[in-house]
Amino acid sequence: MVRCALGILAAALLFELGLRPFVGGGKGAIRNYYEGVSVAHFEPDGLGTYGNRLTGNPPLAGAREGLILGDSHVIAQAVRDEETMGAVVERDSRAAGRPLNVRQYGWSSANAGTFLAAADALLKARNPAWVAVVLNADNIGIYALTTTQNWRMEVAPDDSVRLIDMRPPQAVSRARELGREIGRSTLALALWRRFGQIRNRSNAEPPDPDLAREAAQEAARVPRATVLGLKKAYGSRLVIVYVPYFEGTNYASSDPVEQEVLELCAQNEVDCFSMRKALALERYENFRLSRGFHNTAPGVGHFNSTGHRVIGTQIWNHLAWRSSR
Repeated sequence: MVRCALGILAAALLFELGLRPFVGGGKGAIRNYYEGVSVAHFEPDGLGTYGNRLTGNPPLAGAREGLILGDSHVIAQAVRDEETMGAVVERDSRAAGRPLNVRQYGWSSANAGTFLAAADALLKARNPAWVAVVLNADNIGIYALTTTQNWRMEVAPDDSVRLIDMRPPQAVSRARELGREIGRSTLALALWRRFGQIRNRSNAEPPDPDLAREAAQEAARVPRATVLGLKKAYGSRLVIVYVPYFEGTNYASSDPVEQEVLELCAQNEVDCFSMRKALALERYENFRLSRGFHNTAPGVGHFNSTGHRVIGTQIWNHLAWRSSR
């Protein structure tokens, strides 16, 4: 029995030391190894899942500030700080003589409801010159009504939105204590993250067919409610950046939600553009995929450095064009 206990203790210690280079990253840092290999740094400020995603660029005193909001693609754990779309916007703006400081806030498995619910706190804390919300079809579909994380939406027939807070209570002492213990142990942190990935995939499974049928009409109203809600929440500072989903290496696949969003933006005078053309150009002319890493299937997963570069460049080009009008 004693030998068995000592063996378990030795194995745990071995894993703790062995995983430290891959998982632990120090305060405000998260190491990633399941999509590429990188270290992501954050400024924990209570906004987003981890806080402001740092860009690796020094902030400039007196420069205007912009926000990029989105789901885990904006958290961008799979790329280095200087490869994020926010870092690209900062470098391009400074090179053009119109310097910006960019703050990026992402929420794990977030949908449209979260971007709406966060508006007041973000605008009050940051007072940005512009807000770019990076959307995809999953953000504004059935998951926005059924998610068990962050914020859920209910959409009335008149397209008004009721937001439902799905976040766990913040004052649960046991959860806080567990978080502190996890922070001390690299092995525990690795296991906790893997559990989170499994849970997220489970939550992402299609809902029950009966529930899907019952919610079909409401789900059809989510894109319109989202566009109208974002316009009301962020006003003239808003830019919607729609990123179509391309399956694997096929960047010519259709995305019905894309055209719907663009038409809704045009009808309601919301600044909006799609990333389809720029990402497809990178794929077919430069032979670079915007998603996927050396340790994933081709074109699968979160944005890689190419995806962030192309999206960041297009955001800056659009902002420069808008300011010149």
